[in-house]
Amino acid sequence: MSFQYPIVLDGGFATELEKQFKKDLSGKLWSAQCLEDDPVAVKSVHKSYYEAGANVATTCSYQASIEGFLQAGYTREHGIELMNKSISLACEARDEFRKEHPEDKEERLVALSIGCYGAILANGSEYTGDYGNITIDRLVQFHKDRLEIFLENKGVDFVLFETIPSVLEAEAIVKIMKEMNDLPPVGVAFQCRSDHQIADGTDLLYVLSLFDKLDCVFAVGVNCTKPQHIEMLVNRIVEVNKEKEDKKALLLYPDGGEVWDAVARSWDSSCKLAKDKFGFLLSKCVQDYDSRVLVGGCCGTGPDHIKSLKSYLSRKQ
Repeated sequence: MSFQYPIVLDGGFATELEKQFKKDLSGKLWSAQCLEDDPVAVKSVHKSYYEAGANVATTCSYQASIEGFLQAGYTREHGIELMNKSISLACEARDEFRKEHPEDKEERLVALSIGCYGAILANGSEYTGDYGNITIDRLVQFHKDRLEIFLENKGVDFVLFETIPSVLEAEAIVKIMKEMNDLPPVGVAFQCRSDHQIADGTDLLYVLSLFDKLDCVFAVGVNCTKPQHIEMLVNRIVEVNKEKEDKKALLLYPDGGEVWDAVARSWDSSCKLAKDKFGFLLSKCVQDYDSRVLVGGCCGTGPDHIKSLKSYLSRKQ
């Protein structure tokens, strides 16, 4: 599948759902609760991002896995039902938006969110990569099981492995990509702790290079990373790509600058980046890389951030 770049992703899903519908989403498997208790709210958030200018609705499935559902007391069948529902709601939101805006000529896509293993642990390890004594084979099985279930539903345009914090998990994803056939296009985004390292301390450029020869992976980059690191990370990627004949598209969707307090289970807003600055920063990075960028927001960003980004991108076209 060929895409029209730059692709504007949506923003943070959980934070926007909390804001619009006053839901407490600090617990494990919050996405399952929302899919089950208030699917209308889930679809409404997807539509609010399309209305803001996003080309993509990312499914409410970041935490979803059979292992996680079983631990939370769901049956396997119920878990599979909710996983499929996350895709169908995003597709319904896309179709309703198209119907309401027949004049719209832009691509409107649905991306499948596949969160890291740490997402189901809900212990902060998605920001450290410290999964204890877990093996690569265990990570392969974890991701492969959920991916096979999700992809029985043909509604997604591409897959996003999100907030990957460790080289071990990156290697597990590489192994899965080599083992599975007939995959839709796949993107892989890493959580970074500095201007050059992912969460576990591995150099970002090294983990990105693991995907160079995988044709099914069309985009690599960073997400859920503090905005102050973004420009330097992009500069390093641009520099190393000068030597590559066939570079991947760039995934770029940082958080809004707030810091998550895993103990208090709340956000510290003192470092939050203003929406206008957010849009300007990311539009500059798109210009520095080239147009083959998928760009948006993660935790702490909302439709206003996407509106700002879309506005700045429009000025540069």
